[in-house]
Amino acid sequence: MRHFTFLILFFFGAQLISAQTNEVQFTFNHHVNGEELKLNETLFTIWNGKTMRIDRAEFYLAEISLIGVGGGKTTLSDQYILADAGDPEMVWNIGNVNLDEIEGVEVHIGVDQAKNHLDPSTYQLGHPLGFQDPSMHWGWSAGYRFMAIEGYVDQNNDGIPESLFQYHNLGDNLYYTTSIDGEATADNGVLTVNIDVDYAKLFEGMTLIGNLIHHGSNSQNQKMLTNASTEDFLTISAISAQDDVVQNSLSLTATPNPAQGQILLAQDLDPAIGSVDLKVMNVMGQMVAYRQNVPAQGELQLDLDGWQTGTYFYGLYHNGRLIARSSFMVQ
Repeated sequence: MRHFTFLILFFFGAQLISAQTNEVQFTFNHHVNGEELKLNETLFTIWNGKTMRIDRAEFYLAEISLIGVGGGKTTLSDQYILADAGDPEMVWNIGNVNLDEIEGVEVHIGVDQAKNHLDPSTYQLGHPLGFQDPSMHWGWSAGYRFMAIEGYVDQNNDGIPESLFQYHNLGDNLYYTTSIDGEATADNGVLTVNIDVDYAKLFEGMTLIGNLIHHGSNSQNQKMLTNASTEDFLTISAISAQDDVVQNSLSLTATPNPAQGQILLAQDLDPAIGSVDLKVMNVMGQMVAYRQNVPAQGELQLDLDGWQTGTYFYGLYHNGRLIARSSFMVQ
């Protein structure tokens, strides 16, 4: 699991910045027809009954704007997201805003023309416009793949996808905008926008017969990105109520605090949650520890050998959503 941050803080922004400023955090839930998408595994049907499987699903978002209460627009300049179904727990911290709640988001799918034809080697490793594996860059002339969708579709009606398809959609003329309605409210300095992605929507009205390899900006590439813009491909999902996050955070303890050598993190969350993921960040927003399948009720010991003196922030995530957060000191 990777975590990319553009700014100083992962969460706990309210501790370091003014109360009116909240850090914007984007997360993505990758679905097909409302079901969790697992690459190379999940089978699903599209509008015409064809059975499909997706093996690769990546797309860029640019020119991201938040729509405040009353319709005012706040644009997060020079911020890019590379959403990847292969990295479903990726969290994108993309800027600070003086908004406590929003009523929607406006985004462009792809990379704007000003950046689309630049050299990816000029970006630091890990930047969404830098080099990727597999590549999202087609060349200086063509620019970036705005969206790369690959997989297999069932063409002989036996229920088993056997025919390869590839849609690498690129070209300045395919740079479309989409508006996403939905509410999100800041909690403790963080405004989390949780996006549900439904890849089945990309294939609306597409027959998937004949040639299934489309690299460029032909009519099939255009149709897919039109669907991404108009067919509720992206929606804002409900997230844990801020009161739940605050209440859950009261159940977290770190002993001893300050700590040296080792620290014991304990949580007493609702057992129905099952397990959570733990992410620990330093004050520079760099992830220094990540643990999966941590019991919602239980303890976890961290070895602090080699950790620098200072404050560390940690959060517990369930299905990619923050449900509790706290901090500790290392001395």
